[in-house]
Amino acid sequence: MSRDLYLGVDAGGTAIKYEVAGPGSLACGGGQIPTDPRDAGATLRALAADAAPLLGGAGLPRLAGAGLACAGIVNPVTGWLGRSPNLPGWENSDLGAAMHAAFGDVPVALANDVNGALYGEYRHGAGRGHRDVVMIALGTGVGGAVIVAGSLLLGQHFGAGEIGHMVLDDDGPPCACGSRGCLEAWAGSTGLLRAARAAVAAGTATPALTRLVAARGADLETRDLAGLAGEGDASASTLFAAAGRRLGQAVANLVNVLDPDCVIIGGGVARAGDLILGPCRERALPLVLARGAKDVPIIPAELGPRAAAVGAASLAREKAQEVR
Repeated sequence: MSRDLYLGVDAGGTAIKYEVAGPGSLACGGGQIPTDPRDAGATLRALAADAAPLLGGAGLPRLAGAGLACAGIVNPVTGWLGRSPNLPGWENSDLGAAMHAAFGDVPVALANDVNGALYGEYRHGAGRGHRDVVMIALGTGVGGAVIVAGSLLLGQHFGAGEIGHMVLDDDGPPCACGSRGCLEAWAGSTGLLRAARAAVAAGTATPALTRLVAARGADLETRDLAGLAGEGDASASTLFAAAGRRLGQAVANLVNVLDPDCVIIGGGVARAGDLILGPCRERALPLVLARGAKDVPIIPAELGPRAAAVGAASLAREKAQEVR
């Protein structure tokens, strides 16, 4: 039986999502298992067992390559994972060796999670047909990734693409990184929820938002705010507009520096759609310097939560082709 399948893995703090792809296909199967944040090796062995039926059995005879996208500072050359706050037991470990221990002697590709997501979008999603692409992922925090001339921009220390920590205002709200005024502090879900609660505490929120915050309490999510904004609530709409304008400021900075032909906005917060993307575009385009760049597409991601695993599978396929 030929070895013609590629495994792509997205390692998150609570769950491991995986996709299995053929030589040229987006995906032909997949699944999800819980993450053990204390033990990478045990998690990857459990993953190999779960994926085995899709890969030809326990010996994984059809596996031609495996890719892993993981939150944190990933060195794709050595396979080393440095800082990874969501996976404390995985930090400062050789993920390449752990992947080989779980999946055998096959080519292994490693990437930061947002780099994996962008690569998935570039090959199979919103970035298809583009050459220079920037992605901003609006989740709990804000991540980023950049492709230049078809290749991921990694940086000298493999930390390129930390777009969420672009400081937009020294006097802005505090960020989890310790700085103030980072994009993440406005456009990540933590920042949006903090702004909603602050408006209620200050007495400036509409009655509907005040009731929502009280009713949901610690379970409040950005989709709750988006639902209220979609009903026309002024306070909820204002929250997304403010986040969108800061996002647009960051996008303009990136376009002025990198001149991409596409900017992709993904992550859970981006599911608010034009509530945040409309103000983003309105703010960004007047700030772009080059006349030709003022029509750069600022578009939503297409692959959703599958993006990083799909991208990891694509990177694995290319790694396998390199070593043949």
